[in-house]
Amino acid sequence: MFKTIRSKLVAIMGLILLLTAVVIIYFTHRDVGREMTKVERHNAENILNSVFLNIQDVYRGLISDRVRSIEQAKDRLNRETLIILSSLELFAVEAGASGENKIPGNERFVEWLRQLETGSTNYFLADAEYNVLFDSNRELGNQNLQLIRDIKGEPLSGTINQAGAAFNQYVVFSPAVSGLGDNQKLGFLSYFPAWKWILGAFVDISHIRQAEEIRMEQLIQRLRNQFSQARIAETGSLFIFNQENELIVSPERFAESQDFRSFFPSLAEASQDNELIKSFVDGEKMIFYTRYFRPLGWYLGAMIPEAEIQAPAKSLVRSQSMIIAVIFLLGAIAAIFFVRHISRPLGILAEEAENMARRDLTADDSHSGQIVELTRKYHDEVGALAGSFMFMQEELRKNVRQLVETTAAKERFQSELNMARDIQMSMVPKKFPPFPEIKEFDLFAMLDPAREVGGDLYDFFMLDEDHLCFTLGDVSDKGMPAALYMAIARTLIQSHAASETSPALIMSRVNDDLSKDNPKSMFVTLIIAVMNIRTGNIRYANAGHNLPVVLAGRKKCHYAKGISGPVAGAMEGINYKEISIDLMPGQGLFLYSDGVTEAMNHNQDLFSDERLLCDMIDVQALDVEELIRNIRERVTIFADGAPQSDDITMLMLKYNGNFKTRS
Repeated sequence: MFKTIRSKLVAIMGLILLLTAVVIIYFTHRDVGREMTKVERHNAENILNSVFLNIQDVYRGLISDRVRSIEQAKDRLNRETLIILSSLELFAVEAGASGENKIPGNERFVEWLRQLETGSTNYFLADAEYNVLFDSNRELGNQNLQLIRDIKGEPLSGTINQAGAAFNQYVVFSPAVSGLGDNQKLGFLSYFPAWKWILGAFVDISHIRQAEEIRMEQLIQRLRNQFSQARIAETGSLFIFNQENELIVSPERFAESQDFRSFFPSLAEASQDNELIKSFVDGEKMIFYTRYFRPLGWYLGAMIPEAEIQAPAKSLVRSQSMIIAVIFLLGAIAAIFFVRHISRPLGILAEEAENMARRDLTADDSHSGQIVELTRKYHDEVGALAGSFMFMQEELRKNVRQLVETTAAKERFQSELNMARDIQMSMVPKKFPPFPEIKEFDLFAMLDPAREVGGDLYDFFMLDEDHLCFTLGDVSDKGMPAALYMAIARTLIQSHAASETSPALIMSRVNDDLSKDNPKSMFVTLIIAVMNIRTGNIRYANAGHNLPVVLAGRKKCHYAKGISGPVAGAMEGINYKEISIDLMPGQGLFLYSDGVTEAMNHNQDLFSDERLLCDMIDVQALDVEELIRNIRERVTIFADGAPQSDDITMLMLKYNGNFKTRS
């Protein structure tokens, strides 16, 4: 029934008409209520901001006056102290010039200071042990400076010790031993080294705090007057409380309400994010907005009855419901007309999208005439959508063609890699047992490339009826270059082994040939070995390859020590030395590439030479093929699904003895 956009839109308009009354009442009431809340909040914010700025100006004035008074007092103390110190130096000089001892000079200066008219500035003298010798105001008495505390609670003697031997130090203190209290003094301490005296000049600054308290009382009274005149909604009120939840300025309503006071902690928390919160106070739902003035620890609050905010919304709902209903009805009629006009091009685009799914995107078909017409006729979103549709179709055609070409190229490349793998694997012997008519030895080998083609190699062939030549190597690179290098190395080994039986000489000639014309500096680690199948003697040359494992029987295995020389293919003119091993019947030799010992698991742990040797002890009783397949399985289990990072090549030779001699 509602399969087209046109029918769905018409049905929606009909549903809107049916639900208009309910929707209008609900949303108008909600939105108008919100707007009224915003208006009243804005009004409250403006009033609180005005109050905030007023308090801030007064506070700044208090701070400014305090700083100015303190600075004036400091300047006065500094000047008068310099005068006293100058006089003290004159007394000290006169006492020294007349040959008097220090005591009479001290007494004359104290007497002079006692008779000096100092105004509001008072002085005291203390000796090196901080005992007060003289106090012009008699507030310090005979106290010790260790008992008099500064504004930080530290004794004045500690402040003097921290300042050093020669000091001039301002300090706020109180003569009372019990603490600062209201009797605060601003002092300037100086040191007179000639008599080791401490001179202190101080003035009373208690009047500064008293003046501030008076101004704060005046501010609070002014705020009470301002709050009584401010109006928020009909009966909204402003108030101030402090961090101790004490009312500073009470609201006109709920001043004595404990329910209202219990709500102060929540208001203080809400002030951090400037949030509106709602709560019932004595059964009436109120809306609160709070700001925090940190310097004084005051919370400025405004509260408004929610019913007063919602009243205009309810009145507006009743008067606007009929008007909005008519507007919706006319809008629905107009919408039906425009729906028909808009849905037609959308139907064309839907039809073209369906046809495009069945179209051959690799063909050079032109765009549909209907789509082109839409781009010409419409210059709005419909035309832009039609143009995007044409662009999408063209890009899809390009991408499909590119995908077809890429897929074909990938298939050709994969086919060539598979062919190269087949060629590489056909180059190494795969027939086992390789010489079924020869009973003197058993031999099996395996090559498992890490990629489609690899750089490992193994080979074996009879030089004559008494000598077997076998080899295993690992090219330094991976992939196709390594495979080609491997093929060249194998061919060179076979070529030189046809005319030479010494593994060392074969290795030297192969090295010289590989080193020539080697622009990529590739090399191969290589073992070339020749075994006398009658005696079990093996002569081999090791060009930087992993050490072979000798299976000595009776659960004994060891690595054959010795390297003949460096890797093959790196440098010409190297003479490799020959290494010899004698195998007894039942013993064997195991060759392998580093893909075995350097196989890694997901934790980047290596299979290792030690693990290989232990496993060889366990499996040495198996025949050659089972032994290699068992080792390969153990490497796979160790890797635990980790990707193979290098080619794995193994060759196992077991000597059975000279059967011709036996016969």
